Amino acid sequence: MPTILLRVSVLIASLATWVYPIADAQDVQSLIEAQRTLRKDFQSLELFTSRQGSWIFPLALPPKVVWRDAEAARNFGFAPGFVIRWFDSNLEEAKLPNKGGRWIALLEGTAPNKTPFRRALTFYALPPKLDSSNVFIPDLTVHLPNFPGKDAPVAWKEHQAEFDRSSKDFLVKSLMDHEKGAILVAGIAESPELGRPKKFPEWTAAMNAQHHLNLKLKLMDVDATRKPLNPPRKNPNPAPMIRQGSAEESGVPKHAKSAIDAFCQEWVAATKEPFATLVAKNGVIITHASFGTDSSGKSIDLDYRCWVASITKTMTAIMFSQLVDQGLIELDWTLDRVFPDYPANASYVPTFRQLLNHTSGLSGHGEWGGMFNPHLENIVLNGVDVNEPGKKHEYCGLGFELAAKAMEIKTGKCAPRIYHEHLFAPLGLQDIIMGNASSDGEFTAMELAVIGQWLANRGSYGQYQFISPETFNEMLPKTTGELTVAGEHGLGLHRIRHRRPGASTDPAEPSDLLFSENAFGHGSFSGCILVVDPDQQLVIVQARKQFHQLDNEYWTRFFEVIADAINKDKE
Repeated sequence: MPTILLRVSVLIASLATWVYPIADAQDVQSLIEAQRTLRKDFQSLELFTSRQGSWIFPLALPPKVVWRDAEAARNFGFAPGFVIRWFDSNLEEAKLPNKGGRWIALLEGTAPNKTPFRRALTFYALPPKLDSSNVFIPDLTVHLPNFPGKDAPVAWKEHQAEFDRSSKDFLVKSLMDHEKGAILVAGIAESPELGRPKKFPEWTAAMNAQHHLNLKLKLMDVDATRKPLNPPRKNPNPAPMIRQGSAEESGVPKHAKSAIDAFCQEWVAATKEPFATLVAKNGVIITHASFGTDSSGKSIDLDYRCWVASITKTMTAIMFSQLVDQGLIELDWTLDRVFPDYPANASYVPTFRQLLNHTSGLSGHGEWGGMFNPHLENIVLNGVDVNEPGKKHEYCGLGFELAAKAMEIKTGKCAPRIYHEHLFAPLGLQDIIMGNASSDGEFTAMELAVIGQWLANRGSYGQYQFISPETFNEMLPKTTGELTVAGEHGLGLHRIRHRRPGASTDPAEPSDLLFSENAFGHGSFSGCILVVDPDQQLVIVQARKQFHQLDNEYWTRFFEVIADAINKDKE
């Protein structure tokens, strides 16, 4: 925001309490919006280092942290407005970094809304003396085979060697000049040999998240009140699992697979976007097949891993339900019950249920680093006083990121470990990447189907019962009871009511529905599909990279084809 406008907005906001008694409703709302804009501007201020390339630094030149937009920070009274505390890899505090290795810079102050201000950054100090016999210098040569490209002008192609050399320089400088470089180097320096590729919870980003969480918990001194999250209970009556079987076992006509596969072949031929589909009934796979080729012309396989976008929210809601089931968190707690800096009994602080059903008053997707930001909840706190929970339904990813931060505090584990140890590993899923808690999971069709069957089983899978049926019912879409928020809202789930073309849209006529009126699932910007009909024990998933305009036509027909294919009356 330009300086003059920022100062005007500050003046307007400061006069708000004087103006409210005499202003009409429209004026009051304008003032609230101005204040909300100010809060967002402050929350979005970025921190970086004053000297280029100092995220990885020699001890003789410790980094200095400054605001990227210093003028905007000064207008908020921040010059710099914080103190820095330094913590080494053992979480011991020092005035300045005094040895090689990982360092956390904890910034503390007071935000413009008078709440605590906390940010934390990772740095790596180069050891003062390197053992030359034990130093590995990686080959950072970079080749750009796809740039400038086969159709590029000849003059461009003649610079290929220069492009490659420049790319190496860019890579080295980027590592030195970005926090992710410090996180990567620190993690590799601390990483033990495992004799196998590292899994996602063992990546350097997850290691870094755990370091920051350990420091947060140490300073919060919450060990006495934290309880362990127990593993899933053994199920005396094993629930259905996704498995191979006959059409008879699944309860569908013998031609069901061929009908669905034929349509998928038509679909991929028309759109050229490859995908993998899995449809199962009663846990038995009707079809699990891949269609199309990748950019190199190679046929994709069944392990085609794709970004599932907002279906990630379903994973977070499922994981969060375990903490609810075990009494670590209650859905109708306000956030202050877990985040101690939040005020109690404040109308602007949402509940965890509101975080997960999009009525929290918050907005946005992916801001401020999501669950990997060590103090994401503090950034939200620095603007929460202008929040209005329960007033409307606004699709939002930030609530799910905050839910992940709450899970971290209650379990003492960073989010990547929580998902892996308490959800994916017990389900037999080992390679899931969760880039955030709301929109950045990566799954195969089989992995999505396992999650779908968990949902169809109401919180159980095979020998494990993850949550009780009562807790599962809390996840299902239902009216909120708040008059200002219309419609049915679930926790990471919404109703799926596909109808035949030309059918009535009257909800009182369920006979026109392709599946039962209790079907649910979640949509995805990438076009991935997760649909579950618990009444039929039907699971429909699709993993794909992108969704195009032409896909809309086939997407609609896809569900009609499945409904007809599994209908025994049409055998």
